[in-house]
Amino acid sequence: MSDNKKYQTEVDFKQIFTTPSRWMGLVYLVVLVSIIIAGKYYVQHQDYMSDNDPKFINSIKLDREDDVVEQKGQLQEGINVEELGKAPSEELIATGKELYQANCVSCHGDNGKGDGPAGGGLNPPPRNFHSTDGWTNGRTFEGMYKTLEEGIVENGMNSFNQLSVKERFGIIHYIRTFAQFPDITDDELSNLDLTYSLADGRTTNNQITIEKATKIIAKEKTSNYNAVLYNYNNSTESSIIKKNTVDINRALYSLNNSNDWKSDIYKFKNIVLSDLPQNGFNAGVVNLTDEEWIQLHSKLVGLYSVN
Repeated sequence: MSDNKKYQTEVDFKQIFTTPSRWMGLVYLVVLVSIIIAGKYYVQHQDYMSDNDPKFINSIKLDREDDVVEQKGQLQEGINVEELGKAPSEELIATGKELYQANCVSCHGDNGKGDGPAGGGLNPPPRNFHSTDGWTNGRTFEGMYKTLEEGIVENGMNSFNQLSVKERFGIIHYIRTFAQFPDITDDELSNLDLTYSLADGRTTNNQITIEKATKIIAKEKTSNYNAVLYNYNNSTESSIIKKNTVDINRALYSLNNSNDWKSDIYKFKNIVLSDLPQNGFNAGVVNLTDEEWIQLHSKLVGLYSVN
C-alpha cells in the first residue's frame, strides 16, 4: 500500500496570503513578537521614563511664593499725580526697575515677555508686556495702576498695594520702556486721583503672612474651645447636653468652627445631624421633639456666650 501524501519540505509563503488559517497564524506571531519587543524596551528604559514623569507636588507643604511680606501699617504721603505721571525722572524709572526685578521678574521675565521661571505652570500665563492682546484692565497707565492696586485674582496676579504709590508709578514707567504704550492723558491721571485719592495720601493696614494669620486663627479657636469646655465642666445645668452627646469634646469642637448656628436653630440642627455620631452627638437626637431641640440649642448657646 503506497502513501500518496506529499510532504512539503519548504514553506510556500505565497500560500500564506491565500490560506486564512496560515494568515491568522502569522498575525498572532507578529503580535506576540511586538509585545515582547515593547516589553523589553519598557524594561530597559523604565528608569529614564520615571525620571521624566511629572513630579507630585504637595500643595499643603509647598512654600507659597505669593505669600505677602509682613510689615507694619504706615502713612503714605500724597503725590503730585501729574508730575510723576507725565514727567517721570530717571531716578523714578531706576527705582521702578529695581522693584520690577525684585517683584516681577520671576513671572514676567527680565524683558517683560511673560517668560519668567515661576510663570511656566500658570494658567493663564503671565502678561507679555510686548503684546497688545488680552489685557484685563487695558494697557493704559490707569489700567496698569489698577492692576497693581487691586490685583487680578482670577489670573493669579497679586495686588502690590503694599508698595507706595510712587513706587508703583515707578514700576509702571519702567514697564513702559519695554514697548510702545498708549500716551498718558490728563483724564486718566485725574480719574486715578479721584478713584484712589493719590494726592491726599493714605494709611496702609498692618500686613502679616498667611502662615502667621493661620496660626493666629487656630490659636483663637483653641482658646475659645477651652473656654467653652471650662464652662461646660462648671455648669450645673448641662444634663440635656450630656444626654445627647457621646463625646463632649468632639461635640463642642464641631460647633467651634462656626458662629451661624448660635442665632439659627435650623443651622444648628444641620451641624448636629450632618455627621452623627462622629461629631460627638448621640444618634438619638434624631428623635428629639421641637421643644427638646430648643432646649439643647439654648444650653449650648449659653456655654459659648460665657466667654
